[in-house]
Amino acid sequence: MNITIGEIARQAGVSKTTVSRVLNNKPDVDPATREKIMALINEYNFQPNAFAKAISRQSSSQHIGLLIPHKAEYVFSNAFYTEVMRGVSTELDEQGYYLMLCYAHDVNYMDIYHQKRVEGFVLLSPGSYNKNIIETLNAEEVPFVSTSKISEQETMTYVDIDNHQGGMLVMEHLIALGHRRIAYIGKPSLTSSIERMNSHRVALEKHGLPYDPSLVLVPETSSTESGHDAARFLMQDDNPPTAIFLANDVMAVGAIKAIQESGFRVPEDVSVVGFDDIPLAMYVNPTLTTVRQPAYEKGRCAARMLIEILQKKPIPHCQIMDVELIVRGSTGPVKTT
Repeated sequence: MNITIGEIARQAGVSKTTVSRVLNNKPDVDPATREKIMALINEYNFQPNAFAKAISRQSSSQHIGLLIPHKAEYVFSNAFYTEVMRGVSTELDEQGYYLMLCYAHDVNYMDIYHQKRVEGFVLLSPGSYNKNIIETLNAEEVPFVSTSKISEQETMTYVDIDNHQGGMLVMEHLIALGHRRIAYIGKPSLTSSIERMNSHRVALEKHGLPYDPSLVLVPETSSTESGHDAARFLMQDDNPPTAIFLANDVMAVGAIKAIQESGFRVPEDVSVVGFDDIPLAMYVNPTLTTVRQPAYEKGRCAARMLIEILQKKPIPHCQIMDVELIVRGSTGPVKTT
């Protein structure tokens, strides 16, 4: 007898989704229900057609979309983003959901939602230039959780860190080491970068130190190359900075190389601090002082919050995670003459 997954679901008194979860050995199925379904599968020697199974999953209500508003090349070459995505994927897998990658080049992601191929989205670290995505999702009442906040969009549900606090940790560390000419490099379209940049100015004012706008550079991207180029530009000045605070570790790696290529030593001549604490931070030479933010946990939390929204559970509109300054070999006392 050829039996369908729908017939097994009917005889077991459950939904087809529950049968699918048992077939895929997913958690959160009552043991007695699992046993009943397995008994029927064994009785009828049910073998799901692999192709049909794949097709049915495309329209499954157990899919979550990871909405990526950046170029794939940039996201997958940045260890911070891959850690966030690892967290999202792990949480969804443990809760029996499937992950679908969606790119926000246009509104195709809304087609995916309207076709019921996903139940909602985790939005990966949007910037201020992505406000149209937020507005579209809100207008269509699409469930979503962002892995960062956006200025003037703080009523949306998001997971983030206190970027200002993280920036203050960096500046207090550098000022305590005697640095007075401290540069900042960061992409201005990201709220996180803006808040870190503001902490640079606030800390200088707090300690009565002059703010020099020529020491604040805002490249168009947050890449290794942009960090390299910006640092090289700073080191060509007749009075270069003695310390550079970069908005992320990827740029900081490029900055260290540029400083060394310019004939300066890190940290003897110039201290460098990044932000994120990606795995590479421990392996550059010298090892990178940085602010550790829990990227993996951020991804897991965002996925968990979205599932709770789908389950109609009350949740806070935001979760703010702790940061920590990790002091390594790239920072040291200001050089005295």
